[in-house]
Amino acid sequence: MRAKLYVFPGSHPCDCAEAVFRLKGIGYTRVNLIPAFHKLVVRAHFDGATVPALELDGERIVGSRAILRRLDQLHPEPPLFPADPDLRARVEEAEAWGDEPFQPLVRRLAWAGLSRDTRAMMSYVGDAKMPLPVPLLRLGAKPVAAFASRYNEAGDDNALADLKALPGCFDKIEAWMDEGVLGGEQPNAADLQIGAGVRLLGTFEDLEPLLRARACVRLGENGFEPPAGRIPKGTLPRDWVPSLGYA
Repeated sequence: MRAKLYVFPGSHPCDCAEAVFRLKGIGYTRVNLIPAFHKLVVRAHFDGATVPALELDGERIVGSRAILRRLDQLHPEPPLFPADPDLRARVEEAEAWGDEPFQPLVRRLAWAGLSRDTRAMMSYVGDAKMPLPVPLLRLGAKPVAAFASRYNEAGDDNALADLKALPGCFDKIEAWMDEGVLGGEQPNAADLQIGAGVRLLGTFEDLEPLLRARACVRLGENGFEPPAGRIPKGTLPRDWVPSLGYA
């Protein structure tokens, strides 16, 4: 199997897709793209404009959920969905929620933070091989973050609303964990979809007090590599912090 996965560093849907390759022991080639410009590259090769995008023996697949399902069909072990039909339905329900609305909520918060501190963008690159030299990436970070913030509607009003919604999101995730839908020893598709977003939120130093005592944090650890990047404390406006309940 020849697999080429198009991603950009710091993307939680891309982390979700990469986690499946590691979980199933499937070899692949990673192609790192630049945020915002990734749309041009993906459009040139796929019927879509988002990442992750996968070339798989001539087949082209876009989106983390579609990639997870295709890889699970081709490599059934370990399975991403339980055999019990009722439990599978619950896992698919949680996975769909993780894809929409949780994934875009996390994305908006990420770009709201990165547009305020574009230096943090480079921390997510880590040791990834990028298509441009680091000095050029640094030079372009501010316009890229500004474009991505506008494109993803990550303005202050939406970001603050998303921030206020986080405790309720974590309650929902942990209720699924209590029911055995999420958080098993072997990650399922919903664990990876939701865990990737939780993992990215864990790189926001401003959110550390909110996440400190939450059980859902472990979803961002099981199946994922430690994140490279950080968004420093104080990036979010100070008057937003009381909305999280830990002033």
